[in-house]
Amino acid sequence: MAQTTQQYRRSLAGSIGAGMKSVMGAGGRRYYVLEHKVSSKYHKAGENQMIIVDQIELGRAPSCQVRFDESFTTVSRRHAAIVKDGDNWKLVQLSKTNSTYLNGHRVETEWYLQNGDEIQLSTNGPRMGFIVPEGNKGLVKSIGLTSRLNLFRKQALRPYKTAITTLACLLVLCIGVGGYFLIKQQNMITQYRTDNIALINDFNTKLEAQVEKNRQDSIAREEENLRQQQEHEAEIAALREEQNRAIRAAEERLRRIGGTSKGFDALLAEQNVSKDVYYLQTAKVVYIVDGEENTIMNGEQPYGWSGTGFLLNDGRFVTARHCIEGWLYTSPVADDMVSAVTRAASTNPNIKIKAYFVAISTMSGNQFTFTSDDFVINHSLDQIAQIGTDENGNPVNWQFSWPAVDGMNEKMWATDWAYTTNTNGKHGQIEADFNLSRNLMPMQDLVALGFPKGIGVLDGNEDVEPIPSKLTTSRKGLASNGCILHSRGTDHGNSGGPIFAVNSEGKLTVVGIVSRGDIRTEEHNWAVPICNIQ
Repeated sequence: MAQTTQQYRRSLAGSIGAGMKSVMGAGGRRYYVLEHKVSSKYHKAGENQMIIVDQIELGRAPSCQVRFDESFTTVSRRHAAIVKDGDNWKLVQLSKTNSTYLNGHRVETEWYLQNGDEIQLSTNGPRMGFIVPEGNKGLVKSIGLTSRLNLFRKQALRPYKTAITTLACLLVLCIGVGGYFLIKQQNMITQYRTDNIALINDFNTKLEAQVEKNRQDSIAREEENLRQQQEHEAEIAALREEQNRAIRAAEERLRRIGGTSKGFDALLAEQNVSKDVYYLQTAKVVYIVDGEENTIMNGEQPYGWSGTGFLLNDGRFVTARHCIEGWLYTSPVADDMVSAVTRAASTNPNIKIKAYFVAISTMSGNQFTFTSDDFVINHSLDQIAQIGTDENGNPVNWQFSWPAVDGMNEKMWATDWAYTTNTNGKHGQIEADFNLSRNLMPMQDLVALGFPKGIGVLDGNEDVEPIPSKLTTSRKGLASNGCILHSRGTDHGNSGGPIFAVNSEGKLTVVGIVSRGDIRTEEHNWAVPICNIQ
């Protein structure tokens, strides 16, 4: 599908002109409905908002016809627009900092809308359905006059609220009073017409002033956006210069001793953090009833999941929660043994699941054995939800550790971490930078270390180094769900591995834990900030 290229500009014809035609019930004019799927200060979930004008804007600014409150931090003040183009409507991207998605695909400039499309403002923002009523129900004249006047006030007049509100009141007053005096006294109608002309002239003057003020405000906003963009570019340039300086110094030191590594590989080779990154394999999973262990799977049944972990300099072995409690991240309705026992344990508190693990450093040869009971894990946001009934009609539950459906707490993503101090007194050399993990800049370079799909370990070669994957941050600081949003660049098996950034001293420090991809996009992944284990 090719995108359109016509440039959008707000116009009086598209708002006031189109609104007046709709109020008059011009034949053949149609409207559409925005179905709000997320509650906000101005709109409730399930609300159907009828749109009768040819152009509207969506965002947090008071001038937007579809407005969202300040709690939606990833929604720009003027985020997007919907504009009539012939017999069609198109979605126009306005924000320079936050994306707009149509059916899960990012809109670069403009895209034509179809009945049933879903619009979303930013990756974690509000969602709306685009609905075009069929037949005569879709004609503007099918809406009552009072409702059309109300929609005209909210949609055509909102961008010019101060001046237009006065005119709208005068027009309604003039229609009523004029009709009365038309019957009673002709001379009063003449006087009314004279006064009305003066009022309209006064309105035109005020309208021109308001339009000019809006234009100046728009220029000021654009200048502020440009200033912020320039500041961001300067900060990123400074960060990358510090990073590149550290990389060049590492490359030079390696060159002196015969090394050939380049870029991040030079820092990894020089600082030798790879030896403290471990391949994590599930050895056995059991369920316990009345103190007796019953095997679900073992080494002879290669069902078990694998992942990555790392040893910090404070003696903690860190990984992702879904690498430790992997049974909670399977399908709630699957027909395998692990899912069946998980359903039973979620329903009956007398049943407990336990996993056994082996962690191997392929670089140092160090090895640990753990059980899931050894790990500190945050269960506070987990939700027990009924997913069905058994043959006797009794409820069957599932313990959700991640936001599986709308309405669940998005911060459940940030609980995907686990650590243990059961490391036989061993300490690694990897340092965690808790403060930096909260304050990463957009487009900041990161590198993850891990064992994607167990490559190099499961094939019997135990000298393989953890594989680095380069990532880039996608926003400033943490997202509203408490996670680091970064570009997609890790595969299954990297889960639980460390994500490094270069600090101001040129040292690789851990800022995140490889976690999970957001089920709503294939372009970005979440990482748990290392500060969550602080």
